[in-house]
Amino acid sequence: SLVIQDGQCVGASAVVADAGESVFLGRATMLATGGCGRLYAHTTNPIIATADGIGLAHDAGADIEDMEFMQFHPTTLYHPQLRSFLISEAVRGEGGTLRNHRGDRFMYDYDERLELAPRDIVARAIDAEIRKLETWCVYLDVTHLQRDAIQHHFPMISEKLRSVGIEPHRHWIPIVPAQHYSCGGVVTDLDGRTSVKRLYAAGEVARTGVHGANRLASNSLLEALVFAESASLAAVQEDPVALRAAQPIKPKIIPEQDAVRIRHSLRNVMTDYAGIVRRNVGLETGQRRLEELCAEYEAAPSSAFGQYSLETRNLLHAAHYVFEGARKRTANVGLHFNQDLAEAALRDTSSSAL
Repeated sequence: SLVIQDGQCVGASAVVADAGESVFLGRATMLATGGCGRLYAHTTNPIIATADGIGLAHDAGADIEDMEFMQFHPTTLYHPQLRSFLISEAVRGEGGTLRNHRGDRFMYDYDERLELAPRDIVARAIDAEIRKLETWCVYLDVTHLQRDAIQHHFPMISEKLRSVGIEPHRHWIPIVPAQHYSCGGVVTDLDGRTSVKRLYAAGEVARTGVHGANRLASNSLLEALVFAESASLAAVQEDPVALRAAQPIKPKIIPEQDAVRIRHSLRNVMTDYAGIVRRNVGLETGQRRLEELCAEYEAAPSSAFGQYSLETRNLLHAAHYVFEGARKRTANVGLHFNQDLAEAALRDTSSSAL
């Protein structure tokens, strides 16, 4: 947790292995905690992507914006035991086709560019096909390509697939869209400063503005390297602060078994109601269910420090910002797609044409 003194961040409190709780004070503190992919049932993010920076910033009162802009990669390996493994879009560029469990190339029903449509359109098409046919995945088919060509162009993907018993030149690859990157986060200026004095943020946890409403991959390097350097240069220029014996923020910790149940429910809520395609009633339902989960967390008995429980609390805070931002959006832009808004815009266009 962060240590706030006179409205300024003067350090952080951490539980250190074999040493217990320690407080680290300084003239500046930087959040570099990564993303929040563990909000969703399917994500390419590692297990540590649990919105910890969002939770820390929320407790400190920092501004957090644009969390509704969640990027989903359309083709990640579907496997019930493994973390989602990214199957590069270049595989579709090389000639890979998308099929449902009936074997149909369903992109004909969604976009004239078929598998070469933009990432967001492909992700929405896959999501629609899974929901329509009530299946758990669709398939990427490269069996019509030469084995040597697949191995040459995609050696790492081929090796990963073979490790789970999939030979891409013989088997269809089960795939599902997965959360990939969060464009929103803790609001910063060009030097990484947040709205809380002496608190900085850099990387995926930050909302620098360079992504806009969608992410280009190279902008992640800009956010992680260029902004981080600017922040470090600005941080060392902070005036010394008279540090007192400050007390860190003490978030509530609950028993891990309660946190496991709440986090599992949260993933389902986020995937069902705040995923690739959203609807007004779904956002309302999801936010109401989220409030119930937050109430469950607060009603659970207090417990000793537990990392998993604290991560769950941080994820609940991040989910709040996703729903809040999505419900406030009155038009589809970038990574936020509300089917009701799309249908309303289509009706308006039809009326104008008449």
